[in-house]
Amino acid sequence: TLEKRFYDGAKAQMEYRDVLSEARQGIALSDEEQKRLDDIISPLLLKGQSLHHICLNHKAELMVSERTLYTYMDANLFSARNIDMPRKVRMHPRRKRPDTVKVDPRCREGRTLEDFKVFMDENPDTPLVELDSAEGTKGRAVMLTITFVTDGLQLAVRREHNDSQSVTDLFRRLYLELGPNTFPL
Repeated sequence: TLEKRFYDGAKAQMEYRDVLSEARQGIALSDEEQKRLDDIISPLLLKGQSLHHICLNHKAELMVSERTLYTYMDANLFSARNIDMPRKVRMHPRRKRPDTVKVDPRCREGRTLEDFKVFMDENPDTPLVELDSAEGTKGRAVMLTITFVTDGLQLAVRREHNDSQSVTDLFRRLYLELGPNTFPL
């Protein structure tokens, strides 16, 4: 009897990716190879030589890159440790820069401080209202402050997320609760 099977492309792709990922995990180094590298590297490191110097002078014997040796050192595969490398101990790990979001410069057209000053000179009777977000811990709730400068009044409203949609929802809610007569557009 023949079995029926259904092909699911998404599932097959996920399984393929898992196989690729598993094949690249861990350190592909046999015990004999590890011992051979340790016998070359550890005595020289303990004598004060740098890993870079060892790689230059023993390139033919090592047959791995300098970067790979640093990875092996970080994984504690050798009898010499990172503490045996004076410069490695002094160096701090590099900080990962946060991903920056590029803003389209056209969105700032007509919204600069100079544009604001020109507008206020042309319309001096316009009531001034400032909005700001007071943020504590990143990713947590934030406060939206609404400051009525001419009246000396400041309101603060708690928002769960610091995004434009929460501000839009807040003003929509205020408009519906206060009504169009109190809050004209």
